[in-house]
Amino acid sequence: MEFVVVFLVCLLVLIILVVGLAFGRAPAYQPSRASVLALLKGIADKSTPEPGWALFLSSPITHDAELEAFRKRCFLFDEGLSDQGRARPGINGNIYDLAGRTYIAGIARELEQLIQDQPLTLDF
Repeated sequence: MEFVVVFLVCLLVLIILVVGLAFGRAPAYQPSRASVLALLKGIADKSTPEPGWALFLSSPITHDAELEAFRKRCFLFDEGLSDQGRARPGINGNIYDLAGRTYIAGIARELEQLIQDQPLTLDF
């Protein structure tokens, strides 16, 4: 009798696992342009947490090619591979030094201009 109960419980767990894997999908990082803008502006005012910045830099953005170009520029700057030179760490809670924050603020201004220039779309 105990064998039947254990068998049925294991069978139920396996069925739930198979259904979850069959109908589930992998999580995807799909930030909006406004959230990336807030992240970039947060570099200047210390409101961007380091783990959030690291996630932005390390995760490719596949749903928006223009946003991916901004991410790549930030990544190259962070790695010291851009034409701006090496990114230096900041002090007192800042992720970058003054020159780095100025460079990121310039990228933020470009993204803000891109957001303002994008056409208004409505989904019906």
